[in-house]
Amino acid sequence: MGARKHLQKSKWYHGTTLSGWKEICMKRIQVNHNIGNELDFGYGFYLTPKEQQAKDFIQDLLAYTGGESVLQGLPFLVKDNPEDKVAVVVEFEFTPLDWFYDDHINTMVLNSYDDEFADFVFFNRTENIYGEHQHDYKAIFGVMSDSKPNIVLSRFKNGEIGKDEVIESFKKTTSNKQLSIHTQDFCDILVPSKAYIIETGEELDVNEYSYGKKQVDVER
Repeated sequence: MGARKHLQKSKWYHGTTLSGWKEICMKRIQVNHNIGNELDFGYGFYLTPKEQQAKDFIQDLLAYTGGESVLQGLPFLVKDNPEDKVAVVVEFEFTPLDWFYDDHINTMVLNSYDDEFADFVFFNRTENIYGEHQHDYKAIFGVMSDSKPNIVLSRFKNGEIGKDEVIESFKKTTSNKQLSIHTQDFCDILVPSKAYIIETGEELDVNEYSYGKKQVDVER
């Protein structure tokens, strides 16, 4: 499926935790919330057009860490908070297609498992962790490798494997896609349409997000 078919979808999903959801409601979506984490496309807010992918992401991440809040890549966590261990999916309704076909908006598409994609991911995960070399794209849509980047890069940093092996691992294909948003004005467009706890199916009150938005506006 080409990038256009994904970008014209109207529902996008974000996997987080219950504490992460509450933080989103309180502070709204902050584009710089995950500075300091190793991420494919640099710091920003990440979504997927696939609900199951969002579920798998957060559940796999919590299973891998045993719910530890110190893992890189998991935003909005409060140390030792039991709600860090509760997986949540947040749904947003918007269509990003126009962003990528507007000559006045700087965007990027990485829809192939090629050197450009792998090199960009390697650079961001090794040289751009704290936004030292953040690009100027407002949004990026691309593929996701089925490798375990944190594990692969840990082996690289320990000298067990070389850069070429890391690059090749990033080219392993999967059906997963990701949309990353890198400017606050685009983050401000997003409003949750649904949120729920994965394990129980309990729906969370999306009006809490609107309340948090009003509080921020008042403080401004």
